[in-house]
Amino acid sequence: MRKYTSPLKWTLAALTSILFLTACGDDDKNPAYNDYEETFSNGSADRSSSSGAIPGIEDTLPTEPVIEDTSVVEDVKKLPKCTASNEGESFMVTAENTLYFCVDGEWNKDAAEIVGVTCLDGALVLGAEEETLEEGPGAFGYDSIAAAMVYRREGVAVAGIAEKGPFRYGTSVKIVELDSAQRLADSPRSHKVCITSGDGSYSFEPVNIVSPYVRIEASGYFKNELTGGLSSELITLRSVTDLTERDSVNVNVLTHIGSVVVMKLVEQSGFNKPIRMVKEEALQRVLRGFGIKISGFNDALFGQQGGFGGFGGQVSKTISKTADEVGMFDGDEFSAALVAISVMLQRHGSGREMLMFADSIAQKIANTGNWDDWTSRAHLADWLMALDVNGDLEKIRKNIESWKLGPAPDFEKYLRNFWTSELQFPTCNKNNDGLVTHIGYSQSNYFGCNYQDTSKTKARFTCDAALGKWRTATDIEKDTVGLGADTSKYDGAIRPGVINKDKNYVFDGSTKKWRVATSDDIMDFSDVADVYKSLGPDESVVFILRHAERTNETGAKGHLTDNGKAQARSVGSKFASVGKIYFAYSGYTRTLETCEGIATGAGQNANPDVLEGLDGEWYVKTGEPSIEDVSRWAYTGSPAGSFYNLEDRTKELVSNYVLANRGKLQRVNFYISHDRMVLPLAVYASQKKVDLRFFDTMGARNWINFLAGAAVIFDSTGKVRYVPVRGLDSGTMKL
Repeated sequence: MRKYTSPLKWTLAALTSILFLTACGDDDKNPAYNDYEETFSNGSADRSSSSGAIPGIEDTLPTEPVIEDTSVVEDVKKLPKCTASNEGESFMVTAENTLYFCVDGEWNKDAAEIVGVTCLDGALVLGAEEETLEEGPGAFGYDSIAAAMVYRREGVAVAGIAEKGPFRYGTSVKIVELDSAQRLADSPRSHKVCITSGDGSYSFEPVNIVSPYVRIEASGYFKNELTGGLSSELITLRSVTDLTERDSVNVNVLTHIGSVVVMKLVEQSGFNKPIRMVKEEALQRVLRGFGIKISGFNDALFGQQGGFGGFGGQVSKTISKTADEVGMFDGDEFSAALVAISVMLQRHGSGREMLMFADSIAQKIANTGNWDDWTSRAHLADWLMALDVNGDLEKIRKNIESWKLGPAPDFEKYLRNFWTSELQFPTCNKNNDGLVTHIGYSQSNYFGCNYQDTSKTKARFTCDAALGKWRTATDIEKDTVGLGADTSKYDGAIRPGVINKDKNYVFDGSTKKWRVATSDDIMDFSDVADVYKSLGPDESVVFILRHAERTNETGAKGHLTDNGKAQARSVGSKFASVGKIYFAYSGYTRTLETCEGIATGAGQNANPDVLEGLDGEWYVKTGEPSIEDVSRWAYTGSPAGSFYNLEDRTKELVSNYVLANRGKLQRVNFYISHDRMVLPLAVYASQKKVDLRFFDTMGARNWINFLAGAAVIFDSTGKVRYVPVRGLDSGTMKL
């Protein structure tokens, strides 16, 4: 399928793509890795197992051990006993969203309000921490203490939600006042509070602020949407805001990445742009960096030439939104975007590595206007694709829903849009419904030179317009792509899978569709010894086989090779204890030598009869049809004029040369003939279920092997049945 990419993206990635194409099949990674990706190349970048649900696609969850929060119970009845050994410890009772502390042998939910709490390293301890503010002359660039202490606002009760997933109780939330006169530099004034809720919400007692510009930091552990447990490490997320007109401030990954962009935009605007406008533009750019377009908010950014745009440009929108106004459970598109980006950032883990990843993206967006690291983006796309195809997005949804904080938003669509877009899949719609493709983007670790290349993965993808998305293709969808043009399809055509070579598919002429081949469609050749052992008490068998391996002399006097003679003896050795065997041959030297070799292997003398019906042209009516014609006619009945009717001619053979010859026949008998006769007989014996479709250039192109053919089994009443048989390891060969 044809792939398209933007002109700018092409200029950045084209060279490495071309280099990859010229070295297709090379397992070496793209040398165009950036410094950030190299940081994680020794163990951190891929901590997943290799037992993917899709062959070649890594199983990506969990990326780290599940860390259970053992200090959470559903209701007070499940609290452990409060003793001196756990004095001061806290438990979150989810039914009440309330902390209980063990105090003097009893669980107390009011202890935090009475005694106060201190948060340290993500944990809570009883006892209030005394807040100190460093407020000296010159703290804000003013000349006097009096000027420095002029409050911009008094009694500001700042509140909000801190979430990655929601931050756990024990998280420290800190307000750092910024000096607008010194380009939003940190001032010595700060305020601190601890999260004591189960949903990540925090609130400050009213505080007085000198500067309305603040950075709010949340430091603690969070509920990990990927594992369902807690984060492996304590992290700190930030938000930069203006408290002039609002007191509600959320802290999340959007604010964290956006804060770097905000500072850059403020600097570039000459500190003359309203901070809300700057924050909206920062959010627009962050969303765009992850390929997220919310109608009415960042439309214009997506339409900018080349995809980057410039800072300070006019951006049309109808929705007003800043990152600190977004929450995971608000039920809108921004919530979905927040959860999607939160998932994306855990490509390398949930702790320090995640923050490094986030900071590298933030710096790119701040400096160039976009996250233009195509290698890192491609590897993130690979990871998201693996999450999707292995069913891990559903696990993430269940983890989020298990928190019971609200309905999980439709975050999956943004993750799918990212990986399909980055891996250069076209938009899935009704115009390409059913299209099946592979990953042909050279930056991907799952890159394939072409559709049939399975060196990296067997995963293929199909556009499902009914679902409105790309999904992993089923075996039959990916294995039947391009299985012959219309002219090469025929009822009963059998093809090996395009991707799964060990699977076979059959074309149903009535439905004009391919289906999985079953035992009703394909039959293997049975070993001659096994057929003999399965005979009923009053049954006898005539093995009508092709001769053993011959020399290049194809005339009537052509001999067997030494290997052919050994083949014949090996077949005979399987019948060393069956008693007398009857032999017949076509009159050709090589068929006679085959009879003699089988007899020798069985410990007997051959003394074979010549039977006219064993001539290789038994089924040919006129002319000299090619071997392709012989094979085609056996399966399709065409060209009909050159051959007799397959069924009628086979019954004639059995009647005239088997049943009519019963006076000479023994329990085991060998008739040795030629491929042009034996192949149609084997096809008839199997009801066209053995694959000897040499004519089918799109198929396996098998021909009848030496010492293979059909067993004609008959009982004392003359009832006949057929089995396709082989004397060697295989009933088929390649010419």
